[in-house]
Amino acid sequence: MNDDLMRIGLVDGSVDSNSRTFHVVLDAATVIQLDELVAVTTELPDQRTVTHYGIVTELLSRFEGAELPSDTGRVIDRTLPAELVRRAEVRVLRVVPELFLAPHAGAVAARAAGRHRAVALFEDEMTRGKLPLGLDLGGAPVYADMRFVDGRSGGHVSISGISGVATKTSYALFLLYQLLETEGGMDLLGGRAERESVRALVFNTKGEDLLHLDRPNREFAGKPEQHDQWRALGVPEPGPFRSVRLYAPRGAGTEGNLTPEVQSRATGDVDPYGWTPEQFIRDQLLQFCFTSEDERATQVGFVEQQVRIQLLRRLRRLQGDATGAVVIADQAAPNTGYNPDRLADREPEEVPLGAGHLVREFGDLIDLLEEIAVQEDESLLNAWFGRTQGGTRQAFLRRLLRLRRHLGPLIGCGLAPLSLANARLHVVDISRLHDDAQRFVVGALLDRVWREKQGTGRLPLRFVVLDELNKYAPAQGFSPLKELLIDIAERGRSLGVLLIGAQQAASAVAQALPRNAALKVAGRLDASESEAYRFLTPALRERATRFMPGTMVASQPIVPEPIPIRFPFPPFATNPDEAAPDSAAQQQQVRQVERNLAALDGPRFEL
Repeated sequence: MNDDLMRIGLVDGSVDSNSRTFHVVLDAATVIQLDELVAVTTELPDQRTVTHYGIVTELLSRFEGAELPSDTGRVIDRTLPAELVRRAEVRVLRVVPELFLAPHAGAVAARAAGRHRAVALFEDEMTRGKLPLGLDLGGAPVYADMRFVDGRSGGHVSISGISGVATKTSYALFLLYQLLETEGGMDLLGGRAERESVRALVFNTKGEDLLHLDRPNREFAGKPEQHDQWRALGVPEPGPFRSVRLYAPRGAGTEGNLTPEVQSRATGDVDPYGWTPEQFIRDQLLQFCFTSEDERATQVGFVEQQVRIQLLRRLRRLQGDATGAVVIADQAAPNTGYNPDRLADREPEEVPLGAGHLVREFGDLIDLLEEIAVQEDESLLNAWFGRTQGGTRQAFLRRLLRLRRHLGPLIGCGLAPLSLANARLHVVDISRLHDDAQRFVVGALLDRVWREKQGTGRLPLRFVVLDELNKYAPAQGFSPLKELLIDIAERGRSLGVLLIGAQQAASAVAQALPRNAALKVAGRLDASESEAYRFLTPALRERATRFMPGTMVASQPIVPEPIPIRFPFPPFATNPDEAAPDSAAQQQQVRQVERNLAALDGPRFEL
C-alpha cells in the first residue's frame, strides 16, 4: 500500500456488510478513533476494482470466546482461552467508481489520507472552489463546496445548539472571517468587483459582544496551538476583522440627540441608526410594528394595512426641512391611487408648516392616529381604519402606544439607517432593545436589503447573520417578518441574499428556513431536541448531546454523511473582556492630552 492508504485491518466476514455500512476487524497494532476515514479496495469477479470510502462511526471491543460476563476474569487470568477483537463500524461516504455494492469480506481496510482522503470527502468534485468549514478531529481541514454557499447550487447556513455551549455565533463569525478576511475566501467570492462589493450584516443580540470584532483577541496570543490550527486552514496570520462598521440605537434624551448608546466602545467608534418619519412611512415599516399572530390574525392587521396606505397617500415633505420631518395632509390629492408600492416610489411634494399634521417623531404619528380615532366623521374613520369596529381601532392604537417608548429612539428627525457602502462587515446592535423593537429593526433592515437586491441578480452577495431565529420566524403563527424570512430562505440564493441563521432548537423555527439551508451545522444539542435533527445519524445525535464548545458536526449536499469538525479559537474579540487595547486609539488619546496641556495658560501643578 502507498502512504495514502495505511492498513488498519480486514473487512469483518462474521457479520453482513452492505452498500451503506460495514465493519473492520482491526489489526493488533492499529490505533484509530471515531470520525477517521477508511478506504477498502475490492476486486470484482469481472476484474474491475472498486474502492469504498467511509467514516468510522463506532468502535467495538470484546473477547472472542467469552460467553458470560464472568468469563472476562478467566480470560485475564488465562484460565479460559479467548482473543481480544476490536472492530470499527464504518458508514460509506463514497464508492469509486459509483457502483452500489458491498465490500467483500476479508478485503484489506486502510486509513485514507492525502489524495484518498480528498476523494473520500468529495474535494475532487468541488471544482468551483472550497471553503474551509473547520478541522477534523485529526487536525486536517474539511471543506464545503462553494457552490452550496454562494447560491449557485444552494445557499444559507442553519446552525443549531444549546445557548452558551454550542458557540453558534462564534461559528457563524468563523465562516464570515474565512470569506471576508482571508485571501482564499475573497478569491472564492469572484472577481475584484464582486468581492469588493460583498457585504455582511450581523445582528448583535447579546450585550455588546460583537461590537469588538475589529479588535484583536487578547487571549489569542497565549494559545500557540490555535495559531497552528489557523495555519492548517490556510490563514498564516489571523487577526481581527479589518473592514467593519458598528451601529447602535441612539441614546434616550432630548429631541435631536444622535449619540449612540454604547458603554464598552467610544461613541465615536459607533454610528447611531434609525429612520426618519419619511423613511418610516415610505418604506412601509408600520407593518413590522405588528408581528404577533394575534395581531395579524384579527382585523388589527387589516387596520395596519389601511393606515399604512393612508399615510402614503397623504405624505408631504416639510418645506425647507432636510431632517426627514413630514406633514400628513388632511386630504389626499385627487386621483391618488391605493397601490402602496407605487405610492412609496413617488417623490412627496413640499408643503409649508400648517398644511397638515407635523410628524417629527414616532409619538407625533401616534398622536395623529389618536386624534382621528375619536372623530365622529364616519367617512374619515372608514378612510383610515376601514369599516372596523371601535374596539378594533382601540386595539390597534393600544399596540402603538405600547411601542411608543420602545420605538421612540429609532424614529426621529436626523436619523439614518445603516449604509452598506463603506465596509464589508456591518454589526447592528439590538441587544438593548425590547423584543418588539428588535423584531422591528430586523424586519426593517432585512426588508431594505431584500428590496435593494430585487432585479440586480445574484452578485454582489449579501450575507445576513441572525441569532435567536425562533424569535423572528417561529414554527407557528404568521407575521410580515416571518414571511420575509421564509421568502429569503426560498428565493434568496438566486438573488444573492444568504442567511446564516442560528437557533437553540431547529424544531422551534419555521421549517422552511432549516429545510432550505444547504449547509447544516449542529453544536451541543439538548437531549430532548436531538430527534429533530434527522440529518444526523442516531450515533451522532447522541454524541452531539456531549459536544464541548468548539466542536460541531456539518452536513452538506455533496457529502452524504455529516462530518464532525472543530474550529479554532477566534483571533478577533467576541466580547468586551476579550478585546485587546486599541493601540491607535490610545496613541490618539495621548496626543490629544498633550495638545490640551500645551494649550493651557498659566502655571501647571503636578502631584
